[in-house]
This record gives sequence, structure tokens and C-alpha cells, in this order.
Amino acid sequence: MREIAFEIWQNAPVWVWPLFFFLLFIGLKAMRTRNSSIIPYFFYPLLGLAAANANSGLAQVSTGWLVFAFSYLLGAAVAFRWQDGLILEKSGWNMTLQGDRITIVILMLIFFSNFINGVLGAIAPHFIEATAYTVIFNAVIGACSGSFTGRTLRVITLGKRSTTAA
Repeated sequence: MREIAFEIWQNAPVWVWPLFFFLLFIGLKAMRTRNSSIIPYFFYPLLGLAAANANSGLAQVSTGWLVFAFSYLLGAAVAFRWQDGLILEKSGWNMTLQGDRITIVILMLIFFSNFINGVLGAIAPHFIEATAYTVIFNAVIGACSGSFTGRTLRVITLGKRSTTAA
């Protein structure tokens, strides 16, 4: 077992580990109440859609895209409502956000889903050809990706908010 873990660690692309630590940093930062510009939120949907690329390597591509699209919309709707509760104040291009743990969970789900998909594609390609795998993988990736779009839409559509009015 130790040899397999060492092989996975050793054969992972070199960019994987800096990406992991960057996402971990972003997730840990999101756990604090903080002031933020709304500008980064315009790029959140791109972060989520980057995860969708892994679907093209699966055998059940049409099923995968259908599940991804449904999960994406569901994730966007849930995150739209959830993000509203995190925005403590908003004025112009700035806002104050309550810290949350869900952001790090979403980022790690996307990272590890894609990482596991890559590992399974290398060591057990027959496993990722199964319809059940395609459905589960795309449901997770779709919902997590959609959550970034839902959060962005809520930040953009929310008018001015102050702590005295909330």
C-alpha cells in the first residue's frame, strides 16, 4: 500500500502540489470574516468550469455532460441562496463576508475528484468507463462548479447592504 501511495506521489504532475497548496490557502482564508472586493467573484465561474474538462476523458461523455449540467444548475441555485447569508455588508465594489468552511470543502472536493480521476485513469482505466463512476464524478464536479456561479450571481445581483439593515 505504501508503494502505491509513493508511486502516486512521485508520478503526479509537478503542478499538482502547488495547485493543492494554493487552493488550501484560499480555502483557509475563506474561513475568516473578511473584507473583499467583488472583482474576484467575476472569475469564480471560470474556476468552476475548469473542473469540467475532466469529463471529456470519460467513456460516457453524453451521460456525463447531462449529469454535469443538472448538478451545475442545482449547485448554482443552492449557492445563490447560501451566499446571501455570508454577505454581511456590501457597498459599491466592496463587501464584508462572514467566514465559512464550505468554501474549503468545495475546493478540496474539486481538487481531489480530479486527482482521483487522473490516478484511476492511469492505474485502472476500466474503472472510469463505468456509467456509475461517470454519474458520481460529474455530479460532484457539476455541483461544486455550479456553486461558484451561484455565488457570483448573488454577489452581482445584491444591492447595497449594511449591518444595521441586516
